[in-house]
Amino acid sequence: MILLVLFGVFVLLLLLEVPISVALVLASAAAILTGTDYSLGLVVLKVYTASESFPLIAIPFFVMAGGIMGVGGMSHRLIALARSVVGNMHGGLAITSVVACMLFAAISGSTAATTAAIGSVMIPAIVHSGFSRGSAASLQACAGSIGIIIPPSIPMILMGYIGTMSIGGLFLAGVLPGILIGVALMVTSYIIARLGHHDLSGQSLSLSVFFRSLWRAVLPLLAVVFVIGGIMGGYVTATEAGIVAVLFSLVVSLGVYREMKWRDLVPVMADTAKITGIVVLCIGAASPFAWLLTVQQVPALVASSLLEFTQNPVVIKLIMLVVLLAVGTFLDLTPAMLILVPIFMPIAVDHLGMDKIHFGTMVVAALGIGQCTPPVGIALFVACSVAGTRMHELIRPLVPYLVAMIIVLLLVTFVPPLTLWLPKMLM
Repeated sequence: MILLVLFGVFVLLLLLEVPISVALVLASAAAILTGTDYSLGLVVLKVYTASESFPLIAIPFFVMAGGIMGVGGMSHRLIALARSVVGNMHGGLAITSVVACMLFAAISGSTAATTAAIGSVMIPAIVHSGFSRGSAASLQACAGSIGIIIPPSIPMILMGYIGTMSIGGLFLAGVLPGILIGVALMVTSYIIARLGHHDLSGQSLSLSVFFRSLWRAVLPLLAVVFVIGGIMGGYVTATEAGIVAVLFSLVVSLGVYREMKWRDLVPVMADTAKITGIVVLCIGAASPFAWLLTVQQVPALVASSLLEFTQNPVVIKLIMLVVLLAVGTFLDLTPAMLILVPIFMPIAVDHLGMDKIHFGTMVVAALGIGQCTPPVGIALFVACSVAGTRMHELIRPLVPYLVAMIIVLLLVTFVPPLTLWLPKMLM
């Protein structure tokens, strides 16, 4: 009865387009009122205790660092560096956009920031090179989603908080999967350009241009060294690394490049407050919901049902991936992680013997695909806004890029060394 009310009210409220955080709290309250003797004050307590966690302080700092880097001139220098290494080839500008997203992801940790910062420059250029506006926006949305896989990554911080995992280990585990997704998108872009008989695009390879671009981009690249190197070396925690990223980006943007003014900090701080508020509110709202699932032994019930259905670990992993991909199409990444990780982690770790870091990376990668799938993919909305196009124009061009990303997801799921090799070597 409790579970029926919990999920019934939650789904009903989603269909009524009630905000997810409100739907989670109201569903939890309805379940407590109808099926338990607990006080409604428990909902408030769970929301408060979940949102006051110290590791969550890292989120606003990384969001703010990404915003400063986006308006402070770093994205243009990373795009120039990407152009200098791609060269003049079919789909060259599309490939350049993917490389630039990978570089920017390594200093921002945000899908929205990566998509907006790179897309505003590259989408018009990609369209001019022969791609349709829908295809260019689709590629940019998918490439922007790399921002949550390549470290530093805000969802990896959340995963570490939810699953009590090493955030540094998760950061390292995301490096190779992020690179593989980028390579898959580049190959797909090249094939589309060849099949579409696009002209060569990009610029001719030149060592002098490359070294000049590398020199101009050395400071943004140093941000990666300070953040990831500081965490791996044990000099800073993930939260302290976020502070380092903010200070470094401020010094570079205001004092070195001087492409940012103090007044530009106001919209950056406003966006930071808005994004942080949304994320933390979702975390708090999902806490009583997840607590009820645990009290009702839903993880154990799901595990026993899956194991009764099949003992084949490959089939169980495929079922988990299907659920993650399906949920990612209509739930934002944060509430999806908060609801599904407590259910799936006991199955993956206890019954399948998966490493927790491997499982966490798989979940972030799977739900990351949801960032660029309709109807709620944040990267799609940003890409549509930047490209000046509508969502329905992206549906067909999006398919080949999603297929490429799902192929990499399967590799990440079934080839553990892709995620575990780097953490084991460096930690």
